[in-house]
This record gives sequence, structure tokens and C-alpha cells, in this order.
Amino acid sequence: MRSPGDRGHRAVVLVICLASFSIVGCGASQRAVMASAPMATGAAAPAAPLDHSLFDKSPNGQLGEDALQKILAAPIELALPARVGVLPIETAKDWRGPGPDDRVPAGVAPFVTKLRKDTAFSLVTQTMVIPSGALGMEALREIAARYRLRYLILYREVLAKKTTLNAWAWGYATAVGALFLPGQDHHVYGYIEASMFDVKTGLLMFTTRRAISADDSSNTWHQADKIDRLAASAIGQFAPELAVDVLADLRRFADAAVAENRAASAPPVATATRAN
Repeated sequence: MRSPGDRGHRAVVLVICLASFSIVGCGASQRAVMASAPMATGAAAPAAPLDHSLFDKSPNGQLGEDALQKILAAPIELALPARVGVLPIETAKDWRGPGPDDRVPAGVAPFVTKLRKDTAFSLVTQTMVIPSGALGMEALREIAARYRLRYLILYREVLAKKTTLNAWAWGYATAVGALFLPGQDHHVYGYIEASMFDVKTGLLMFTTRRAISADDSSNTWHQADKIDRLAASAIGQFAPELAVDVLADLRRFADAAVAENRAASAPPVATATRAN
């Protein structure tokens, strides 16, 4: 049997040991917190969306390295519903370029009509026709500002027209055959194009194209008028489908913006190893 003195001595030793373990444990915990603290405070603040154009104001639109990196690092901004304008770009027929009385491209009206049925845009308006390559992007922004538009859709038609003879052309040897035989084959082919332009930042968001083609046969009379009507008819048929493609690409752009901005704003994953 142990004496009361022995039992008191063991109790003192046990208290000392528990106190030592407590101190060691607190010290280890403190070291672990200190090790993870730099990781928590080192995260960079998310970049702000662009609020103005960083491109040079000259027609060439030059971009410096710092501005380029800032554009790539900025979150994507898409403000919908918004006012949008469809700006037709007419290809110059010769070195003088298109005149002020040149026609509006045939696909603009049905293209705009289709866009107006969607809730993505609060307003869809046509704008003036501009010659291809004659104006820089800053001029486009000024045109949009005069209409108070948030976005522009740059609309363009690129077509080739060709007329060839078919087997009916042998009947042209007689004067009567030339009056009614469909010896001329008319071919129209190319594409129509729409590019979404952010007026606020001067950035092109996406470009959508749709290939078109059409064929017809006729007699020899008024061939130029007939092939022009064939081209206008084909464009009028496919322009609404291009509008559907643009709206689909716009929603893909919105989904990509949400995903990329969420990934960019996510906090970095930091792991801390507890000190021994």
C-alpha cells in the first residue's frame, strides 16, 4: 500500500505533464495558423470590367502591350437587354467606293425584323450604310453614339454572280428561240456575315457567317436584272436564319462570360501543412 505522500507526488507529476502537453499543442496550432496566413492575404483582387476603349484613336487602332494585357485580364461584360444598331457595310464597286445613294443591302430588312422579335434587345434600329474599309473603329463608335446605341451589329454581304450557257442555248441559233428558251443559267454564291461590336469598349464580341447559294435559268433578256433579283431573293431567304445564328451566338457568349468570370473570381485554393 502506497503512502499518502506517494499519492500526492504522482498527482503533482500528472498535472505538470498535462500542462506541458497543452503548451506544446497550442504552440503547434499557432505555428500552423502563421504558416497559412500568407496564403490567405496574398490573393489578388479581381480586375474590374473595362469601362472605356483602350485602343488608339487613330484609324489603324493600334494597341500597346499594357493595354492588350489589361483587355485580356478584364472580366467580360454583357449588358442585356440593350439598344443595338444594324450597320450595313457595302463593298466598294471601284476605287471611288460606294456613293451616298447606293442601295441598302437586301438582307438588312429581314435580318432586323427577325432580331426585333427577341427579348435580348430593347431596340433594334438600322443605321446608315458605310463603305467597307473606309472608316476605322472609332468612327463606328461615333456613329453608334449619335444613335445612343450600346452595341452594333456590322452586317455584310459577300456574293459572286455568274451566268453560263446551258443546252437550251443551241436554240438561240433561231431568232424565235432566243425570245423564250431558258438558255442562261444564273448562279449566285457567297456568304452573309454579322459581327457584334461593343461600342463601350471598342471590342468585337463574335462574328457569325452563313453560306448562301441560288441558281436559276432564263432567256437572254435583261440578264443583269434577273441575276440581281435572284441574289436579293436568296439573301432575303437566308438573312432571318443568320439572325437566329447571331442570337444563338449571343447566348453562347453570355454563358461563356458567366463561366469565365466565375472562374476568375474564385478564391485560390490554399493548403497549409501543420508544423510538427
